[in-house]
Amino acid sequence: MPSRIKGFFIGMLILSAMHAAAQDSVRVADRSDAIGVIARPSADSITLRWAPLNFRDWTTANKYGYYVERFTLVRNGKLVRPVERKALTSAPLKPLPEAAWEKFVNDKYGLVAAQALYGETFELNIEQSDITQIVNKAKENDQRFSIALFCADMSPAVAKAQGLYWSDKQIEKNVKYLYRISVITPTDTLRGSVFIEPSQKYQLPALTDVTGETAGNVVTLRWNELEYASLYTTYSIERSEDGKTFTDITDIAGVALSKKGAESKYQYAVDTLASLGKEYSYRIRGRTPFGESGPISNIVKVKGSKVVTSSVFITSALSSDNKTVDLQWEFPEADNDALAGFEVTRSAKSSGPYKTIHKDILPPASRVFKDTSPQQSNYYKVKAKTLDGTEILSMPFLAMLVDSVPPVQPVGLKGKVDDAGNVSISWKPNPDLDILGYRVYRAYYQSEEFSLKTGEPVRDTVFTDKVELKSLNEKIHYRVMAIDRNQNHSMLSEILSLALPDKVPPMPPVWLPVQSTKEGVVLRWAPSGSQDVVKYEVYRKGDQGQWIRLAAKAAGTDTLYTYTDQNLQNSTVQYYTVVAVDEAGLESPPGQVMTGFRLTGPKPPVTVRTPTIDRTNKKITLNWSYEEQHVTAYRVYKRTSEEAPILYRTVKGKSFTDSGMVAGKKYSYQVMAVFENGALSDMGKVIVLEF
Repeated sequence: MPSRIKGFFIGMLILSAMHAAAQDSVRVADRSDAIGVIARPSADSITLRWAPLNFRDWTTANKYGYYVERFTLVRNGKLVRPVERKALTSAPLKPLPEAAWEKFVNDKYGLVAAQALYGETFELNIEQSDITQIVNKAKENDQRFSIALFCADMSPAVAKAQGLYWSDKQIEKNVKYLYRISVITPTDTLRGSVFIEPSQKYQLPALTDVTGETAGNVVTLRWNELEYASLYTTYSIERSEDGKTFTDITDIAGVALSKKGAESKYQYAVDTLASLGKEYSYRIRGRTPFGESGPISNIVKVKGSKVVTSSVFITSALSSDNKTVDLQWEFPEADNDALAGFEVTRSAKSSGPYKTIHKDILPPASRVFKDTSPQQSNYYKVKAKTLDGTEILSMPFLAMLVDSVPPVQPVGLKGKVDDAGNVSISWKPNPDLDILGYRVYRAYYQSEEFSLKTGEPVRDTVFTDKVELKSLNEKIHYRVMAIDRNQNHSMLSEILSLALPDKVPPMPPVWLPVQSTKEGVVLRWAPSGSQDVVKYEVYRKGDQGQWIRLAAKAAGTDTLYTYTDQNLQNSTVQYYTVVAVDEAGLESPPGQVMTGFRLTGPKPPVTVRTPTIDRTNKKITLNWSYEEQHVTAYRVYKRTSEEAPILYRTVKGKSFTDSGMVAGKKYSYQVMAVFENGALSDMGKVIVLEF
């Protein structure tokens, strides 16, 4: 390709990268499609523009070409049944061959598009290259794709030469069409479509919210791009020195810069002014993907001004009579021509707020000022105001009038602590007229050092605090100090002591072993470790799972507490716990759940019937009967020779089979019943067998 396109190519790389993102908002009729399509109606035709949505589909479409079809859906307000379908292209539309692009030798967009389509590329050997080459190749492909689409948007002729443009001149009135663009490949079909009616109005709007700001000789233009994103993909910026004749500030229209976050809806363009103090006018036109320019925007007038980078320094603030303060500051005289003047501000605190202490702005040549009504403590800042509206502030500078008399001691402290630990204290206002505020100190013990609770002096005579109630402290203590504007400190007030609500529950008592007797269940526990326990409450779990209070035992000096639950109708297992209660009515966590039951008379033994002996299979089977209720299992005891009987098996049913018998050996068995409440029957009669 001719070398003259290289200058255009380099200048458009940045524009094209941003332009790719802008295309998505105006091209895509349905993001599920692989091809974005838009349409523009006119009196005698409908013009179509389209573009693939990524580099891969773009190269595929360039190879196989685009087919254009039209579907007539509605005519004179009625649905067309069946839908009329017409192919508008007999052969696929493809980009012109490389040689045919020579006719664009004087068209900058045509030359750049040709370079994007057919420009030389480097060979990439994946096996011998590093990751940087792979990334560079991917970036180059995206740039070619974006550049080609950018050029198509800027020139209908270039769009047509790339196979991305069609004008349908055989249209009817009062109809609604659906146009479909297809790329048919041997394995897939890429599609995109757009719905339109020729009678709908098509009028491009003018930008109405363009603003401009200057910083030195740099002007920044801003407009609401989001409002026009569906119509314009690029913008041309025009400038005038006389307010009448406007020229483009660049020969290539482009997508302007945008910011992130809340400012993302705005577009920005930057230009450099040749002269400071001279008025320039700007206006903007949007440009559509059909190569059309919209109406001119509102005109923005700006002036450049000298950029001031110097700082203001207050060098002194002195009082010779303890009634006024004389200020002096430094600022380069060479920058006076860029100033509107100075303002002197003052605050009682270094953090502000600062207020101007004179009526009119001081002249640019001013470097001194007398404050005739200073306060006891004064923080000054000098503000240099430039012609372009910039404000340059000095660092704060402190000037104080002499005052060595401290305020009187605060009095009248009172307060309270609520059940949530919120503390509220108050005191009488200090009679001194120059009081700056008060500092509040706190301690958990009167004997310890009080700690400061207020970072900055509080102006009011009330203070709120929050304390932790779940502690061993019974009181909280406060003191207050007054401070005047000259930082003189009063004596600390007398100590205010406030009682804390009891929020710490007592410790639970400690269980001792439970005894199950015929009279009932005997409960025993050691006292709680908390000193303020007044009673112990004993609970038993009811049939429905609820806890029932049985009794309350007053706390005293005893080292052992006992309670016997005699109100039991049966020998069912019962569940117990005990809770300690302190003077404030707070309850300890429940003690460990303990169990016990009322003992009943002995249960009858289990009677084993005559065992069955199977010498062939070396087995013995025991069977028994037992009429008692609430039996949960049976324990089978066994012994051989003269050994003591041992627990051999626990079974649920009323039979048991033992295997592995040895001929000539003697075996003995006994059976015992186990009940739900843990009670046991008497041991059954010994059954002796010789195998």
